[in-house]
Amino acid sequence: MRRHLALTSAAILALSLAACGSGGSADGLPEVSGDFSEQPTLTFPDSDPPAELQVEVVSEGDGDEVAEGDYLVANYIGQVWGAESPFNDSFAAGQAAGFSLDMVIEGWKQSLPGTHVGDRVLISIPSELGYPDGNESAGIAAGDTLVFVVDVLGAFGADKFSAQADARDTGELAGLPVSVSGDLGAPASVTITAGAAAPTEVSTTMIAEGSGDAVGETGTVVVSFSATGWDGAAGGSTWDLGAPEAIGVGAGTVFDGLIGLPSGSRVVSLIPESEGTPAIAAVIDIVGYVP
Repeated sequence: MRRHLALTSAAILALSLAACGSGGSADGLPEVSGDFSEQPTLTFPDSDPPAELQVEVVSEGDGDEVAEGDYLVANYIGQVWGAESPFNDSFAAGQAAGFSLDMVIEGWKQSLPGTHVGDRVLISIPSELGYPDGNESAGIAAGDTLVFVVDVLGAFGADKFSAQADARDTGELAGLPVSVSGDLGAPASVTITAGAAAPTEVSTTMIAEGSGDAVGETGTVVVSFSATGWDGAAGGSTWDLGAPEAIGVGAGTVFDGLIGLPSGSRVVSLIPESEGTPAIAAVIDIVGYVP
C-alpha cells in the first residue's frame, strides 16, 4: 500500500500522511525501483517537475512515527530532477546517514515528520524548499527541483539524546582517573583528575548500564558525547551542538568499544596521545543502535 500527498508548507504539519492508495508512483512523480534497504533507482517521467512539495510513502514500515526535531538515521539518494545519477548516495557509500530534522533543508523538515521507521519515502522538493541559490559543489543549480528516496532506519526524539535516567550505576567510575558531571538522562561532561597519568591504551568503561538494544558489530550507533583533552582543552560536545552523531560500527574507531553494550548506557572512553594530539577522556551516552 502507498500513501501520497501533495503538501504545501502551510498544510504539512496538519496532515498525517494517512491517505492510502495503490499501484505505481503518483502521476507526475518518478518511478522508484528496489525494495526497502536496497539501492533505489529513479525513472523520471517525460514532464515538468511538480511545482509544490510532493511526498509519497513508497513502502510502509511499522516502526515509530517520526516527529519534528527527531534525529534520524537513514539511507538515501538525492538527485536533481531528470539527472542520470545522484549527487548524494549513502547506499553507495556503505554507511547510513544521521541528521537532525532541525538541521536539514526545509523540504526534509516538512516531509519526514509523520512518516515511520521502516518507510521508504519519495520526496520531490521545489527549489525554494531545497537550495534556492543552488549548491555548486553538489551540481545543483538555482531553480533545480530535487528528488530524494529516503529509507527511514531509526528515529530518536530529543528526550532520548542522553543515557537512560534509570540506567544502573555500575560503580566503575570510582576506578577511573576522571569525574563525570551531569545526571543520567541529561547532558554530561568529563573532568580529568589533577595529576592523573595519561592513558597508554584505549579503554571503554560502562559507568551506567541501560536496557536498550545492544550495539552490534556492524551498523550504526547513535551517540552523544563530551570530550576533554589531557592538556585541559575542551574536545567538543554534541550536547552543545544540539544533536547526537551517527557513527559506523566496525570501522576501527574508538566507538567500536561500544560493541556489545546496551543502548541507554553511559560510558567513559580514555584515548592515548596520538601523532601530537593529547590524550583524551570522553563521556559517551549510547542513544541507540541501528543494525
